[in-house]
Amino acid sequence: MTQQDGKHTLIRARWLVGFQDGEHRLIEDGVVVVQGDRIVHVGKEWEGEPDETIDARDCLAIPGLISTHAHVAAQVTDRLVLDGGRRDFMRSGFLNCAPRKLLGGPSLGSYEDADASIAYAFASLLRHGVTTIVEAGNTGDVGDIMLQHMGACGARLYYSPAFVTGEYFVDSDGRLVVHRDEQLGFDGLERAIRFIEDHDGEFGDRYRGILNPDEFYLSTPELRRRTREAADRLGVGITMHFCEQLFEFHETVRLAGRTPVQVLADEGFLAPDVLLGHCIYIAGHPMVAYPWEGDLELIAGAGATVAHAPLALARRGVFLSTFDRYQRAGVNIGIGTDSYPYDVIAEMRMASLAGKLIGMDNEAAKARDVFNAATLGGAKALGRDDLGRLAPGAKADIVLVNFDNVAIGPVWDPIRSLVMCASGNDVRTVLVGGKIVVDQGRVLFADEHELLRKAQISCETVWKEFPGTHWIGRPLADVFPPALRPWQAAPTVLS
Repeated sequence: MTQQDGKHTLIRARWLVGFQDGEHRLIEDGVVVVQGDRIVHVGKEWEGEPDETIDARDCLAIPGLISTHAHVAAQVTDRLVLDGGRRDFMRSGFLNCAPRKLLGGPSLGSYEDADASIAYAFASLLRHGVTTIVEAGNTGDVGDIMLQHMGACGARLYYSPAFVTGEYFVDSDGRLVVHRDEQLGFDGLERAIRFIEDHDGEFGDRYRGILNPDEFYLSTPELRRRTREAADRLGVGITMHFCEQLFEFHETVRLAGRTPVQVLADEGFLAPDVLLGHCIYIAGHPMVAYPWEGDLELIAGAGATVAHAPLALARRGVFLSTFDRYQRAGVNIGIGTDSYPYDVIAEMRMASLAGKLIGMDNEAAKARDVFNAATLGGAKALGRDDLGRLAPGAKADIVLVNFDNVAIGPVWDPIRSLVMCASGNDVRTVLVGGKIVVDQGRVLFADEHELLRKAQISCETVWKEFPGTHWIGRPLADVFPPALRPWQAAPTVLS
């Protein structure tokens, strides 16, 4: 079904999360009515006569979920480092695979089929109920591919090519080396500006620009100043990886005498349009040995947002300290998917459980709060009062989650059941701007099996080339051993 202007589609759901008086409210046996790309009515009933009705009386209807930090790719390297990685990288994940040999040669990711990888990622994000995506840092020349697939799949995308003032290498002794080149960052910023100027607002305004200096650690004060000025001139936001690495915090304090948050605040960089990806290692985190407070208050005072991607952190044994501490300080929190499995429902569960465990508080990181982060928090970060909510005038980005299944079970509170029992696999239908892009649990823009097949081939090609990119040529299975050893065939002995 493609929603046509002037026609009304009514969705009737067992439970519906409406937006009323500035907050989400639950409606039992509710309806939401769509006309064109907008919602025109939310409530118990509608007096009009719909042109079409979607029967979702076994579903929970929620706003389209917003991933405020997503790497739109097959994550060919992230899939290697679970349960392992070099200890001298202090729990960082990407550093185990991303750096190139200092003496030259390709990076591991250069063997990837970008077309197959990006198409797969968009399908996975939509399939899990994500309707708005903030791309978190693809520095490759893939802008045309990114727009091609977001246009075809129907998602909303905030993106521009990322830019940095340095690169990671591994020298002949296996040591991590950073080569800095400020002009590299300036040139990248100019490319990103041109990309936004050329494309912002395309695909019915589903594509919007956002500037991405990729990493605080690989940026300079001058690059950040120019980025801030460009964002103000273009009227777009900024996103960057921030305090994701332990040494990033310590080196900044050692060289600048201030925390990374204090540096950004003093530069005037922080603002309501800034998304800080991860933002883990800040003042007061137990792992930084810097007990003094103040960082969260600076972030909150500036109105900036923290994009919390709890699954990616948990895989590295890292945590936000704590979800409730950020909230109490007044920090706006969004939920990101980072890499795989692109499931914001799973991210909400991890955010809630980690918040309770780390805080040793069963009342922390409530289901309501992580759900708000995945919807309203992301919308606030993007300056969009027409996203993240089901309300008249909002964009018709709607997700129907099938609650008629044994995994979810009996339901007392559908939001708690969503967070603690559901998964992205329970998403049945997804609408973006009134158009169905996922139906009966399948994306409509492409054949999912073919997307997966091509992504698998791409990843296997990359993994095959691993020894040629490793600093001393070790095979992949030696560096990242599989969870189980392979079966060894032996002669059959009959007794």
